[in-house]
Parts: sequence; C-alpha cells; structure tokens
Amino acid sequence: MITLNVIVPQPIWPLARPGQADDWCERVNRGRLGDPRPSRQPAGHRAETKPMRILLIQPDYQIAGFGFRLAAMPEPLHLEVLAGGLPDHDVRILDMRIEANLMSLLEQFQPHLVGVTALTTEVYTARDVLMAVKNYSEEIFTVVGGHHCTLMPEDFQIPQTDAIAIGEGEFVLPELVAALSAGGNLAKVPNLIWRNRDGRFVRNNRSVGAERSMDNLALPRRDLVTQYRQDYFFLFDKPDSSVAASRGCPYKCNFCSVHEFYGGRTRQMSAGRVMDEIRAVDTRHITFVDDNFLMNHRRENELADLIRGEGMDMSFSMEARSDSIVRHPELVEKWVDIGLYAVLMGLEGATEQALANVNKSNMLETNNQAIRILKANGVIIWGAFIVDPMWSAEDFKKLQDYVHQMEITHTQFTVLTPLVGTQLYRERFNDLLTYDYTCYDTLHAVTPTRLPRTDFYKHFANLYKQTDLGPYYDLVRAGKLTIEDCRRGKRMLDAMSHWEYYLDKDPVLGTVRSKAEALPGAVAAYQRSARAQ
Repeated sequence: MITLNVIVPQPIWPLARPGQADDWCERVNRGRLGDPRPSRQPAGHRAETKPMRILLIQPDYQIAGFGFRLAAMPEPLHLEVLAGGLPDHDVRILDMRIEANLMSLLEQFQPHLVGVTALTTEVYTARDVLMAVKNYSEEIFTVVGGHHCTLMPEDFQIPQTDAIAIGEGEFVLPELVAALSAGGNLAKVPNLIWRNRDGRFVRNNRSVGAERSMDNLALPRRDLVTQYRQDYFFLFDKPDSSVAASRGCPYKCNFCSVHEFYGGRTRQMSAGRVMDEIRAVDTRHITFVDDNFLMNHRRENELADLIRGEGMDMSFSMEARSDSIVRHPELVEKWVDIGLYAVLMGLEGATEQALANVNKSNMLETNNQAIRILKANGVIIWGAFIVDPMWSAEDFKKLQDYVHQMEITHTQFTVLTPLVGTQLYRERFNDLLTYDYTCYDTLHAVTPTRLPRTDFYKHFANLYKQTDLGPYYDLVRAGKLTIEDCRRGKRMLDAMSHWEYYLDKDPVLGTVRSKAEALPGAVAAYQRSARAQ
C-alpha cells in the first residue's frame, strides 16, 4: 500500500496562446459558446448568453498511499459549494483522488470552463491538470483557486492558466462565469488575476468581503459526488460528510495560515443555516471541519437543541480548541447526548515551552483539563501534536510519555513546517532546505534537524508505535470502536511507524526537486512579506 515516489520530469504541453481570457469573451460574442472545439460562424453573428458547461477538479494526491490520507479523506466540499453557487450552469465534479479519467470526461462533457483547486502539496498535480486540459483544447477557459494560489499566485502564472481566483472562490467564480458567458470584461471581476491579450497577468482589485454572510451561501451540490460518497471517510466512519459552519480563526499560531487567508476575520453560519446543511446530508456521520467548532457556545447550544428537537439519529466529530472545551464543559455533555463521539484537538505539545514556541495562546493545564472532560464524557480524542526539527531525543521521549500518560488513543504527529503565508515561513525562509512542495506535507523536515536526519525520522516514526492496548479495549467495551476498527487503526499506525518511508521525500536524504527547479511563488511570497514588514 505504501508507494515511494521518484520525481519524474513534468510533461511539456503545447502552450496556450496569450490573451486567452480576452479571446474567450470575443468567442462568446461571436456565438461559439456551444462547443469548446473550433467552429465557424457567419460574420457579425452574436450569440445570446448561454449556460456554460463547467468541470471542477480535485487533483490527485502527489504521494499515494502514505500520510494522513490513511486517517481521513474528506469530500471536496469547497468544489461542492462552488457548484452550488452556479445554479444556471451545467456543473460536474471530478475527484481525481478516486477517478483519474480526465481525458475521457473532457471528451464526453466538452466543458467550456475547467476549474482546479490546490493545496500546497497538490501544486504540481494541479499544474499538470491545467496543462492536460489546454493540450486537449486551447478553447477551454482554465481557472485555478484555493489556498495556495491565493498566497502564492505566481506558481500558477503559466500559459495554461487563464485566471486565478484569490480568496474564497464562491465570491469570485460566479462573477467570472457571468462575465465569460456574457462576453464581458474580466477587469471588473474582483479578486481575480487574469491573462490579457499580451500574455501578461493582471491583478484586479481585492475585496475581502467581511460583510458577506455565510447564511447566504448556496447549499453544497453534494449530489455531484454521489459516485464517490462511499470513498469519503474520517477515521473509522465511512461514508462521511463534511460540514463547514464557520470560516477563519481569531488566533495566530505561527505555523498556520488560516488567519492570513481570511484576513484575520471569522464568520459563522447561524444555527438555523447549519441545520439546512445537516438536513441535506445523506450519511449518518458528519464531520464539522471548522477550525474551532465550539468557538461560539451560544450558537452550538442552539444548534444542539435544534438537532435534538428534530430527533436526528446521527453521529458527529469536530475540531475544537481545548480552551473552548474547558470554558463550557456542559456543551460537550450536551453534544454527546445528540451523537458527538470524536474531537480533534490541536494539543501541539507536551510542555508549556512547546506551546509558546508555536504561539498557541493556550496552556498545558488547559489541554489536560479538556482531555479529562472529553474522556469523562466518553469522547474519542484525536490529539494533534507538532514535532520541532530541533528536538533532541529527550524531547521526543517527553511527548511519547505524555501521550501514554494521558491515554490519547488517536494521535496525529506533524513536523513543524514553514508553510506559505505563515509567520514561520517568513521567519525561517533562509533555513529552508528545499522549495519542492511535495516535501511540505508536514511529515518531512524542510529545515535542518538537531539530530542526524535518519535518527530524527526514527524517533518521529516511533511516536506512532502503540504498545499499550488497554485504552483501545476500553473503547471497544464502551461500544465506541469495533474490533475491525482497531485492526484498521493498527494498519494505519503500522504504516506511519516505518521510518524508512519518510526518507524518499526528505530534502537531504531523498529524491526531490533542486532549488534551481523551484517554482516562482516561493521566493515571491517571501519578498512580498519582507516588503510589507
């Protein structure tokens, strides 16, 4: 199941001609929207605005069969929300993590527009998708959006990209589609970078959109991923559905870019609007993917009452900060009564110093109290911890002892990684050993390590080795896990506990792209942040 990737040269596709965005609008005016393949129209012919065929793509993983995809594979909720905001158009979603039939779908569907999303580790696969689309037909308009291209748009300023959506895509894509389908002016679409007829990328004005209520968002088009539903899971729940009831985070952990992506703002759906999301889900289990679901205790109280009032028989998991749990332990008990069974907490460290080093704005004792509250209510704890590359062997032992002492059965260990758009990226840029984004999966040290690198990975992998099975048996006896769940969990842990698997993408010991092969975004993002300071 474990696949070790060797970097191969990226495919070279025919380049799209400059000014594709301008040409596309002219093609609409000439009445050629019906088919992206070349066709002829009488001189002076003008078409009325027509619905567009739009294909939204979730790229494949860069490294198959390894990492946190073993513990969860969420649905492409961001694409479903985008599709929900385009009710007058024919939209499809292709999840290439599951189905890799891009060429046949292009031939069958003949989309006018292809939209691609990408996290940092998906940049290369997303670029390959854009290249493949343009190789199939230069007439297809291509747009890329998501977290990475908002913070590093230079990485997608390539001939195969017609436009780059900045920030929250559902506030950009409908206006872009409206402009394209009417043959309008892309210069008027906010939060857009687009390629003009000279081949240069033009950045339009940025609108943060703090006034945009999440209650006004369209419901996600979950029907567009029905064929993939059985493949989406969270821990032991399969199939699983994701619900995002808020956006942003008020905290400023130095390893996280959520604060910067959302401009330091947080927005939430009302309890009634969240109920609309829950009613539209067709699975028994829901994962709330908010960064801190319990941040607004009044809303969560109201939401719990609404769920209970409708007699819903469901199970829920969520992410929450420990201080939110400690401030309102009664809320945990209330949610357990309606189906809460697992909580992901960013505990981050086993010492006060470890929390301070990542600017967590939290205390170790608060973490301990939250753990006790969740365990007292029978909630499974998924504890997330950060490993500093400069740790000694003793630091690893402290964390391992803490996990055993607190009996945290489900753990996630990540290497402290300077991700784009973070304070840490700006502080540690000169220490980066590579700009190869496949190494930025938080499982590899992209900065120097205190220990010899092989020893570092041996200690890191050893964190995933479970020797005390008692807490797992307790969960089985309590009906929280099945024996098969435990077997599957052991297979996941075994995969993560082989230190040799980490070496292939290590920037020193493995096979990675050299700094000379870096995409332009890495240096550009640092230069922008340096100028802003």
